[in-house]
Amino acid sequence: MRINKHLYLLTFILIAFFTSLDSSQAQDELEYPLAVAAPGLVSYMANLAWLNNPANDNFFQEEVIAKENVKIVKRGWWKNMGLTFNLNEANLKKKDESGNVFFPKYNFGAAFDLGSIFDTPNEKKIAQRKVIMAESLTQQAKKDIRGQIIQMYQEYLTTIEILKLRYKSESDMKASYALINQLYKSGDKRVGFKDVLESSLAQNNASESRIKANKMMTIAKMKLEDFIGVKLEAVEAKFKRN
Repeated sequence: MRINKHLYLLTFILIAFFTSLDSSQAQDELEYPLAVAAPGLVSYMANLAWLNNPANDNFFQEEVIAKENVKIVKRGWWKNMGLTFNLNEANLKKKDESGNVFFPKYNFGAAFDLGSIFDTPNEKKIAQRKVIMAESLTQQAKKDIRGQIIQMYQEYLTTIEILKLRYKSESDMKASYALINQLYKSGDKRVGFKDVLESSLAQNNASESRIKANKMMTIAKMKLEDFIGVKLEAVEAKFKRN
């Protein structure tokens, strides 16, 4: 029983020793990052899009996996070392005339896979390069999202300006039709029925253009909101407050 206790104690000490080699790296310090650190409405929306898109979590997880793999590779060298412990119980009974034991009571042994141990530094370099690759993919994804936000937001702002123009054109065509129609009804010889029809058609075309522009603006706004995950009014209001 005393021998077994010593064996358990030795095993515990060895495990604690090798585990402590990477204790300084045991914690995962990687926090879920934002897409853009710079201030501004576009950056704010880029961060929303980055955080609210579930697919972007894959980039984060790839970084975590790559960094954990580095830790595994660093600890991998001791897996190629084997320790043995034998109790020579059969030889304890064999004594010479002087009472000495022919063999030691305990045998300790260690075996090393030198090839694997020498390969560990190269495997560590490969694992570290994979971390760099994962981080590069994440950074590129963030740049792509910011670029998409810039394009989508500018498209939305453009549709607003177009809609304003369409409203003005519709208002002008309505005023023109009202004037021509009034002149025609009053018997003004300068205005004929053809002028009334053309003015009415121009007014209808202006209304149709305004409706299409409003549709374009609505679609652009919905696409942007779907991408960032929140209502645009809430984003603009929050940004203005800040």
